[in-house]
Amino acid sequence: MSIEPQPFVQLQPLKYPPSGIYFFKPLNERVPVYQKAFRLVQEVLIEGTPQAQAALQGKDSLTIAGNVEYQACDDKVCFNPTSVPVTWTLTLRALIRERPVAPR
Repeated sequence: MSIEPQPFVQLQPLKYPPSGIYFFKPLNERVPVYQKAFRLVQEVLIEGTPQAQAALQGKDSLTIAGNVEYQACDDKVCFNPTSVPVTWTLTLRALIRERPVAPR
């Protein structure tokens, strides 16, 4: 998975779940695979700097775009690698500048 870089957006390292090992007999190879549904996790941080706040002021959302690249295989053949575009739209809220004081 690759995410298109944007100003004021920091991408944390992509986290993959553990894969299984599959023995691909036609090539006598052992390869890491996912044979069931799985989830990729990547945290996206929006900077709170004055420059970021100025650039994002008046915007109510931010779209993150990228691609998921994968290669599907079965027990006889591996298909050509492919890439699928993905997007997420994040709702932006005002930055909270003060914490409320808890009653004593």
